[in-house]
Amino acid sequence: MRVLFLAILLAAISLSAHAKLYKWVDENGHVQYSDKIPPTAVKKSHEELDKRGLVIEKKDRAKTPEEIAEEQRVRKLQEETRRRLEEQRARDRVLLSTYRNEDEIILARDGKLATYDAQIRITYNNIARLKDRLSSHKKRAASLERQGKPIPQQLKKGIENTRKEINENYASILRQENGKKQIRAKYALDLKRFRELRKLKEENQPKATAKKSNANDEAIVKTVLHCDTTAQCDRLWAKAKEFAKKHATTPVYVDADHIFITQPPRDDKDLSLTVSRLKTEDSDAEIIFLDIQCKKKVATDTWCTRKDALRLRESFRPSILKEAGK
Repeated sequence: MRVLFLAILLAAISLSAHAKLYKWVDENGHVQYSDKIPPTAVKKSHEELDKRGLVIEKKDRAKTPEEIAEEQRVRKLQEETRRRLEEQRARDRVLLSTYRNEDEIILARDGKLATYDAQIRITYNNIARLKDRLSSHKKRAASLERQGKPIPQQLKKGIENTRKEINENYASILRQENGKKQIRAKYALDLKRFRELRKLKEENQPKATAKKSNANDEAIVKTVLHCDTTAQCDRLWAKAKEFAKKHATTPVYVDADHIFITQPPRDDKDLSLTVSRLKTEDSDAEIIFLDIQCKKKVATDTWCTRKDALRLRESFRPSILKEAGK
């Protein structure tokens, strides 16, 4: 019956050279034919037929706003994936053209770490020099007070500026250590990717590549407390100063808002502790940093490696956090 209807319809419209025939399914699920498509079917899936009843064009239904949005999202993801693949291929080419073997990657990494270490040594030397200057300023101020004389404003300013400089240098050390952490992470990824590209097996990897990070770096991380709020930092700061007073073997000679210092070590058994309250580089959040110094064996020493100092570094954070109830 439907075929007969279609044949009659085709015969009727064949009288006009420009007549078109459309086929669609209405809202009741019935197939409809006509030389004009109704407005209700324009956005739905429909077909245009020729004089023989063959499909010459098929139009899908119009997409919903949700479907259009989803297509755009998928397209963006595909473009982002292609971009990342292209960037990865470019990095791979640079990696393979820069290094011939794993040892060269390790040497490049260690060279950059050595640069940071050199800068840290310089900064520690600056801190020692600044502490000497601060000690000299404070002795002069104490002498004037004993004589009943007023402390000159310039001397007061010198003391305050020196304290700030010491804190700034400690902040610099933490930035340098963070830089070292980033270098290790970057070269670890480079080394992993190099192995993937060269298809090296784990059992054939040189043992030298398993070099661990410097224990000093890990110890520095263990003496950093991060504050979530000012009130919390006030509590941690008070506990950190109590810790320094308890464990330092030299007398306190600076107890200010953002820095606490005990006097430099006088003999081989002394431990001098400094606690700094520092602003972080990328926000208004604060951190508290403990530094432990013992008497130098050689002029180039910047790090106290005595067992009692190492134990204090290990216990600092757990002790403070426990006492602060965090």
